[in-house]
Amino acid sequence: MSPREFAVLITMCLLWGFHFVVIKVAVGEIPPIFYAAIRMTLVAFIMARFLRWRPGEMAPVMGAAVCLGALNYSFMFTGVKFATASTAAIALELFVPFATILSVIFLGERIGLPRILGMAFAFAGVAIIALGKDDHISPETRIGLGVGLVACGAFVEGVGAVLIKKATSFKPHELLAWFSLIGAICLWLITIVFESGQQEALAAADKNLIIGAILYSAIGGSIIGHSAYYWLLKRLPMSVVAPSVLLTTLIAVFFSVILLDEPFGPRFIIGGAMVLAGVGVVILRNTANSGIKAPSSEVTPTP
Repeated sequence: MSPREFAVLITMCLLWGFHFVVIKVAVGEIPPIFYAAIRMTLVAFIMARFLRWRPGEMAPVMGAAVCLGALNYSFMFTGVKFATASTAAIALELFVPFATILSVIFLGERIGLPRILGMAFAFAGVAIIALGKDDHISPETRIGLGVGLVACGAFVEGVGAVLIKKATSFKPHELLAWFSLIGAICLWLITIVFESGQQEALAAADKNLIIGAILYSAIGGSIIGHSAYYWLLKRLPMSVVAPSVLLTTLIAVFFSVILLDEPFGPRFIIGGAMVLAGVGVVILRNTANSGIKAPSSEVTPTP
C-alpha cells in the first residue's frame, strides 16, 4: 500500500466512523427516517447525472436500491435513535455474516468451518450486547431494540449485496445514483406513513446542526466515502480493503465514547471483541477463498 492509498483508506474510515456520531446527534433532533430521506434526496440530486438505464439489468438494481437505499437506512437510523452509536456500529458488522449466508443460499458459494465459527462468534457477541442490562443514557435509550433494528438493517444490506452481484455492467457511481434516487423516493413514502411531527421537529431543531449533519451524511458519508472505497478496490487486493470495515467500527466506538460519553463497560468490550474477531475471520476467509470476492466487494456496510 502506497502512502497515498493508506491516506485514502484512513480518511474513508474516519469519515464513516465519525458518521455514527453525526447520525446519533441528528436523530436526536428530527425523526430518523425523515433525516435519511433528506440525506438521500441530496445525494440523488448530486448523482443524477450518472443515472444510466440498462435494459435487461434493471430489476436487480431496483431491488438492490430498495434494500441499500431505503430499507437499510429505515432500520439502521431508527436503531441508532434507540441504541447508542457505538453499539449500532458493532451491530452493523453483522452485514458480513448475513451476506455470506445469503451468498451460500442463493449464489451457491461454499463455506468451511472457520467461517461458520466466525459467524457464530459474531452473532453471539451481538447477543451479549443486546440482551444484557441496558446502559441507560437517556430515557429513550433501549439497547436491545436499537441493536435489533440495526441488525435488521444489516440483513437487508446483505440481501442488497446478493442482488447487486447480478448487475455486472453497472459502474459503482451509477449504482450509487440509482440507490440514492430510489432510496429517496421510498424513504419519503416510509416517513410519511410511519413517522409524524417531522415539520415541527425540524422547526424546533438546531438548523446549523441539521444542515451540517445532512451535508456530512450526503457528501462525506455517501459520495466521498464510497468513492474512496471503490478507488481503493481498483488498486488494492480485496484482502487489504475489506478489513477496513473493522477499523471503521473501532473509530466509531472511539468517537462515540469520547464525544458522546457513551458507556464502555465489560459487557460491551467482550461482546464487541467477539463480533470484530468473528467478522474478521469471515472477511479474511471470504477474500482468500479460491479467488471468490467477499460479498462486501460490491457493497460495504456503512451508515
